[in-house]
Amino acid sequence: MAVIPSNLARVSNQLRMSVATSNLTRTQVDLLKVQNQLATGKTISVPSDEPGRAAIIQSIRKTLEKRDGYLQNLKSAQTHLGAVDTALGDMTDLLRQADQIASANVGSDVSADARTSAAAIVQNIYSQMLSLGNRQFEGAYLFGGDRSNQAPFVEAGGGVKFVGSERVLSNDFDEGARLEFMVNGDATFGALSTRIQGSQDLTPSIATATRLSDLRGANGRGIREGSIQLSNGSESAVIPISTADTIGDVIDRINAFAVGGIRAGIAGDGVSIELTAAAGDNISVNEVGGGNTASDLGILRVTGSGAGVALDGLAVDARITELTPLASLRGGAGIDPSGLIITNGQTTQTISFSAAVTVGDLLNAINGSDTNVRAEINAAGNGINLLNPTQGIDLNVGENGGTTADDLGIRSFSAGSPLSEFNGGDGVRTVSGADFSITDSAGVSFDVDIDGATTVQDVLDAINAAATGASAGVTATLATTGNGIVLTDSAGGGGTLTVTPAPFSAAATDLGIDKPAVGNVIAGEDKNPVKSVGVFAHLLALQNALRASDQKAITKAAEGIKADLDRIVRIRGETGARVQELEARQSRLEDQTVATKALLSELEDVDFTEAVTRFQTLQTALQATLQAAGATLNLSLLDFLS
Repeated sequence: MAVIPSNLARVSNQLRMSVATSNLTRTQVDLLKVQNQLATGKTISVPSDEPGRAAIIQSIRKTLEKRDGYLQNLKSAQTHLGAVDTALGDMTDLLRQADQIASANVGSDVSADARTSAAAIVQNIYSQMLSLGNRQFEGAYLFGGDRSNQAPFVEAGGGVKFVGSERVLSNDFDEGARLEFMVNGDATFGALSTRIQGSQDLTPSIATATRLSDLRGANGRGIREGSIQLSNGSESAVIPISTADTIGDVIDRINAFAVGGIRAGIAGDGVSIELTAAAGDNISVNEVGGGNTASDLGILRVTGSGAGVALDGLAVDARITELTPLASLRGGAGIDPSGLIITNGQTTQTISFSAAVTVGDLLNAINGSDTNVRAEINAAGNGINLLNPTQGIDLNVGENGGTTADDLGIRSFSAGSPLSEFNGGDGVRTVSGADFSITDSAGVSFDVDIDGATTVQDVLDAINAAATGASAGVTATLATTGNGIVLTDSAGGGGTLTVTPAPFSAAATDLGIDKPAVGNVIAGEDKNPVKSVGVFAHLLALQNALRASDQKAITKAAEGIKADLDRIVRIRGETGARVQELEARQSRLEDQTVATKALLSELEDVDFTEAVTRFQTLQTALQATLQAAGATLNLSLLDFLS
């Protein structure tokens, strides 16, 4: 009979096998983990090994990736600015050479031939300067701004036109640190320094379609969102303005609440909101929750002014936009649509605004006129400026038979033009006593003394007063077409209207009225063109002055070149400071990167000494587990009984 041994041990075979298998599996898993760590050098093979640590490591890696990008941006910017610094240094050398040439050619001992030879050298400097203005670095034009893929300076109309951008590129160099890494070509070369600043306040009237975002507000801080509390003394309402988009929306909301007989509308002056009252309405308007909406709208009235008294608000000052109707400019007075005559260098264009409806139409008409002139709304939003981006040529803006240029405040020869700006800044030369005499066609003569005159209007007044005092038939006015002083003879005599300069006085010539009459009119010459300035303009002026052997013009051009030199030296210094700032940022960023990488290493890199020791320990443990399992799993009841 077969004997089947009974397992009388206290632990079952199944349990012993389970425990042994579990120990073996755990040890093998730990051993595999250590083997992977030794093979990869990393403490974590997959995120599930240690989710918390893995998340921290991933975050640190992202930070390092960003910093690597910042470091590349810093190095690229420093290289770019280094190329700019080299170009500025070359420009400085060329301008110093031009200044030395100017200084050497002022004096009676210098011949005209010597100055002509010097002009050839200046022409070469001019060409080199143009090449520097269009210098490229790594495929980008250094002075082109954000139009860095095209040459910023081109020869046009007898001068050099700036076709680059005043906006320069910027980049991220650290968290929250976005900085420019280019130099403004306009500022460096004085490319857009020649301009006519609009002298007229063109602030438009408001309409129901006027957007609140286009208002400066009664406080000059725009229209801030909020609500207003409107009361007529017996009832009140809180009126939300936050979602209003236009003046019309504000008016409609006030009227929709129907507080008594109060009605809102645009005031008669066209620049403010008006609240009218019924006989028993005592209007007051207050802020809600400490807001500023009522004040910004110009209708804040804390205490009523009496029953039936209307509230005429303060002006809310609308800004000019391209959508602003021309008819609303100047507080609703509009402008004359006759147009302008613009002469820029050798190009003259007559521009009519008869078909223009909005400010955008006006700007497009000027900018598309082929005069190379740029019209724009000024920064304050209350006027129009004209810029001449072409250095080396003069700009004139006159009337086209109306008053458009004066209405816009951009006429280059106006009643308010200072005489000190005439003739390129040389002014009008006068003498003590009479400066010139005028004789009408009837033979009546009178002297004109313009000592003390500072503007064109002063000259007109002096001529007209002298003519009236002498009972002469002469009237002085501004030209209605183009520019200049016009003398008109109404005497009806058989003679000829004439202007005779006084001895030693150049006033008549400097005013442009030393001209022969055509019929009964002397049409004066425009002696107040807007002279171009900037590096290329001054080099051209020096070149022309040397060829003309004009010592006064040489000195004047040299003054401009010195101003250009000072500006470029300053910009070069600013560029050097920016390079130093970028270097300091790079150094700090590299130090931070080293520290962050050390932290990352502590979190994910394996300590090989500790890992090898652990590997050996686990191997020993595995062997022991195998031996123990082999010994215990073969035991039976007979082994126990023996």
